[in-house]
Amino acid sequence: MNKQALAFLTMFSLILMLSVYYVTLPSDTTTVMKETDVTKESAKVKEKNTSKVNEADQLQEKINEKKDEEMNKQSSHVADKKKNEDEKKDALEQIDALSEEKKLQQKIIDELAKDHIKCAVEIKETTCIITVFEQKDDAKLANKIMQKANKITNQKYFLEVAFK
Repeated sequence: MNKQALAFLTMFSLILMLSVYYVTLPSDTTTVMKETDVTKESAKVKEKNTSKVNEADQLQEKINEKKDEEMNKQSSHVADKKKNEDEKKDALEQIDALSEEKKLQQKIIDELAKDHIKCAVEIKETTCIITVFEQKDDAKLANKIMQKANKITNQKYFLEVAFK
């Protein structure tokens, strides 16, 4: 074997071994993929500069995640073979109720958005909590919001309006 072929095979083997080593490293130890401190600082600045609209969306997203988690929990009860028929029926009723609550929440948000009112809505048992963003604390506005929400919910819930 000549010297060039030997040198090529040696270099190729070395590169191959380093590549395998790099690929098998955990991602948190590779410095190429780590975020720099500058990137983290700019992300913190962006988070601080989020508008009230984003706050409303974030709050609504958290509320919806809670509902989804509860729906998933109830779905697991339905799928559980150890549960009896009554427990499964109750779980299905809970899923339907949670689904209806989510639909009502979205209806209220959409209706208030027509009047340029940014809000988050949470329905808990017999209470409907409407958190309003980008508005001044105003009794007339709160009354208007409550009237619209009452029409949508057919006065099923006790309404709370909070301004942030």
